[in-house]
Amino acid sequence: MLLQLAAGFLLAGAQPQFELPRPAVECAEHLTNWPARRSCLRRLLSDAEDQLETAEAGAREEAREIDLDTAGQFHAVDQLDAAQSAWLTYRDSECDRRVALMFISEDSREEIGLDCRISLTRARAGELRDM
Repeated sequence: MLLQLAAGFLLAGAQPQFELPRPAVECAEHLTNWPARRSCLRRLLSDAEDQLETAEAGAREEAREIDLDTAGQFHAVDQLDAAQSAWLTYRDSECDRRVALMFISEDSREEIGLDCRISLTRARAGELRDM
């Protein structure tokens, strides 16, 4: 019995962690209704930006503590600010680059841009949370 319980715990811990589907897939229920689809994607971007803001606040608090503990020797808050500013520039430029590669309708290019910004913003929020 104990061996079965241990095996169960091991298997439970080994369960694959599935990522969310691409944002465009999350809004697939609105496939034929562009205004509803755009609204869905914009809501997902807003949610991702809220998650990023929360993660950044946690990273900022950690950086403040480091600066307090080291009398500001490492400028952790300044480094976070610089990294976050550079990341936002990267995200927007990368997503604009991806959109520029597409010779498709304006609506489809907007969808690609929103999908990209949501995906990259979610990933950055995860990076800041998991540091």
